[in-house]
Amino acid sequence: MVQHILVAHDLSPEADLALQRADLLARQLGARLSLVHVLATGGDAEAARARLAPALAACASARSELLVRSGHPVEEILAQVRGLPADLVVLGAHHAQSAQGFAGTTLEQLLQGCPVPLLLAVQPAWQPWTRALVALDFSPCASRALQQTWQLLADGASVHALHIDEQAAIHALDDPAERQFQRELFDRLVDDERRRLPDRPLLLSHALLSGEREHCLQTVIAAEQPQLLALGAHSRGVLADALLGSLVLQLLQQPPCDVLVVR
Repeated sequence: MVQHILVAHDLSPEADLALQRADLLARQLGARLSLVHVLATGGDAEAARARLAPALAACASARSELLVRSGHPVEEILAQVRGLPADLVVLGAHHAQSAQGFAGTTLEQLLQGCPVPLLLAVQPAWQPWTRALVALDFSPCASRALQQTWQLLADGASVHALHIDEQAAIHALDDPAERQFQRELFDRLVDDERRRLPDRPLLLSHALLSGEREHCLQTVIAAEQPQLLALGAHSRGVLADALLGSLVLQLLQQPPCDVLVVR
C-alpha cells in the first residue's frame, strides 16, 4: 500500500509535472508527500528552497515536506527512499539543460537500486488516470506491476493486460494448436491475477499478441492510448541488471505516456 510518495525534483519544468502527479496521487491515496532535491556541486541550498517551497505549498496534499540534500544524486535519492521510507518514487522526464537530468546511466542506476516502484510522470496531472496498459507475462515483477497499477488507479478506470509471445511468433506462427495453448495459459494467468486483486470498481481486459515485442507493444499503445504504462523490470543476474531490459529503458527515455516500473 502506498503511504509515502517521494518526488525527485531537479528544478526543471518536467519535474514540476511529476510533482503535480505525485500530489494528485497523494490526495487520492491519503499518502504523505516528500519532495527531495539534490544540489549540484556548488549549488545554492537557499535558492533551491526558494524555488521549490512555493511549488510544494501549491500542492493540496495535507502532509508534505521539502528536503534539500547534497551529494551524488542517485545515492542521495536512494538514501531518502530507504530512510523515510518511501513506497513510490516519482520523477519527471530528462531535459538537456539539467546537470542532474534523469537519463542515461543516472536513470539506469535509479532503476537498478530503487527498492520500490518508480513512476516517470510526463503528462499534466489534471485528473486521475482512466486508462492503463500493463505488460503482463508470467514473472513476479509483472504481477507486481499489475497489482501496483490496480492500487494507483481511481475507481472507474480500465486496465488492459497485454502478453506478447515472441517465441510463438518465431517458432509457431502457423500452428493454431500452439497459439490456442498460449491463449489458454494467459487466460489462466489473468484469472489467477484477478482473484488476487482487491475488489474494486475497475475494468480489467486482456489480450495476447504474437510477434516482435517492441512492434506489438507500440501497436497496442497506439490503439489503446493509455495514460499509464506499467512494466515489470526483470532482474536475473549481473547481465540483466546491467541492461535492465533495453525496451524498458527505451520507453523511459522516450515515454509515450506516464510509465511505472516495478521490480
